[in-house]
Amino acid sequence: MLVSACALVDLDGRVLLARRPEGKAMAGLWEFPGGKVHPGETPEAALVRELAEELGIDVAEACLAPFTFASHAYAGFHLLMPLFLCRRWKGVPVGREGQALAWVRPDKLSDYAMPDADKPLVPLLRDFL
Repeated sequence: MLVSACALVDLDGRVLLARRPEGKAMAGLWEFPGGKVHPGETPEAALVRELAEELGIDVAEACLAPFTFASHAYAGFHLLMPLFLCRRWKGVPVGREGQALAWVRPDKLSDYAMPDADKPLVPLLRDFL
């Protein structure tokens, strides 16, 4: 399964995390916003679409910088997740699908319970930011 994710970084250097809502797989865990890449869609286009749907923000593909990726085997599927950095967008992020949001300093990201695929991304972001 190909999923595209984004580390939105605000002017204070904090990263936005979204909490998976009740009723979804891995409910209650914190993750980087994003979602599944549809057939025929690029990871960047999927991220632009997902960020608009989930957070109500407008992101230009040119503002998405490829950073790293996660590759993780879950029970029943394998997840490949490119992670992009984004420092510029239009609008104010709001959890439009019932998810809580948190702006987190990079050195505090490991304090948030995350899906297994997201965990190896935390030290990379912390050291980079």
